[in-house]
Amino acid sequence: METILKDLENIFLALYVIVFIISILKFPLYKNTPLKFLPLIFFFTILAEYLGKYLTHLGKIHLNIFVHNIYYLVHFSFFFYVFMKVIDNIRFKKYIGICLGVFLLFFFNDTVFTGIFENSFTKTYIAGAGILVVCIILYYVNILQSSQVLVIKNDLLFWVSVGLFLFYIGYIPIKIIRTWFYKPDSFFEILLIIQFSLIIIMCLFFLTGFLWMKKKS
Repeated sequence: METILKDLENIFLALYVIVFIISILKFPLYKNTPLKFLPLIFFFTILAEYLGKYLTHLGKIHLNIFVHNIYYLVHFSFFFYVFMKVIDNIRFKKYIGICLGVFLLFFFNDTVFTGIFENSFTKTYIAGAGILVVCIILYYVNILQSSQVLVIKNDLLFWVSVGLFLFYIGYIPIKIIRTWFYKPDSFFEILLIIQFSLIIIMCLFFLTGFLWMKKKS
C-alpha cells in the first residue's frame, strides 16, 4: 500500500509540473481571458505541495499550515473571479458574489478563531470547495443557455472546470472523513489512494484542455 501511495504521489506531482509548463507554452492563446493568471495558480500549487513536504520534513509544521491556508484563499478566490467574469447571467453573477462573501467570512473566522499558523483552515477549504462546485454548475447552465455549447470542446475553461468538478465532488467527503473521523488504518490509506487518483484525473483534464483549446477571437 505504501508503494502505491508513493507512486501515485510522484505521478501527480510530476503532472502538476507538466501542466504548469504547458500552461506557459500555451499562454498566448488565453492571455486576454480571465484565465490569464492560471499559470500563477499552478505555480502556487506546486510551491504549496513541494514546499509543504520540505517544511514538514524539517519539522516546521506551522509554516506548512500557513502556506496551505494562504493557498486556499488564493486558489478559490481566483476561480470565483474567473466564473464571475465568464458567466453573463446577471443573477448567477450575484449568486457567485454572495458566495465569495461567504467564503471570505469563513476565512476571516478561521483566521481569528483557528489561527493561521496553528491549524489547517478545514472549514474554509470545505466552504470554498463546495462553493466552487456551485460556481461550476452555474457555469454549465450558462453554457447550455448560449451558443457557446457548440464549440465548448475547444474552450480551456470547460476542461479545467470538468477537472475541478470531478476532483472536488470526490474529495469533499474524503476531506470531511479524514478531518473529523481519522483513524490510522487501511481504510484511510484507501481514501488517500482515491485522493491522489482524483488529482491525477484532474490534471489529465487540464492537459486535455490545453491540447484542444483554440484562441478566442
